[in-house]
Amino acid sequence: MRLVKISNEFFNKCRENNVHKELMFNEDGRPSVLIVKLKYKEQYHKFVVPLRSNISPKTPKDQYFSLPPNSKTKPRHSHGIHYIKLFPIDDMYVQSYLISESFDILVKKIIDDNESDIIQSCQEYLKQCESGNKHFMTPDIDGIINMLNTNKDTN
Repeated sequence: MRLVKISNEFFNKCRENNVHKELMFNEDGRPSVLIVKLKYKEQYHKFVVPLRSNISPKTPKDQYFSLPPNSKTKPRHSHGIHYIKLFPIDDMYVQSYLISESFDILVKKIIDDNESDIIQSCQEYLKQCESGNKHFMTPDIDGIINMLNTNKDTN
């Protein structure tokens, strides 16, 4: 797994194709965790899961992997990998995220040390989505997959 940013081009394409709702867009390039492959509806896709600075204290603990608070984390909120915000991606939209700050190095180490748990939790959430139990804040996974497949067909 890597810390990455997603290009603005991806978010613009999603907007053009009306599959942008609930995506975590950030002009500066919000860091996300790239998970190499997860199974969704019998096919494997690359997914990214955004890091969020302010996960509500009411959010069930099984919806995210907690990380140490960052400078933007509000009191009583959590910083973490928010599984319900995951979405599929193609390599052409993935950009490097520079890991230079000591906090980023710490976060990357925690992610690396817990990689199998994070992957398992994301895969379990995708199974819930397949069975119709998708959280209302989850991006349009099927719509994004269709958009990505259409883009492959036209390139």
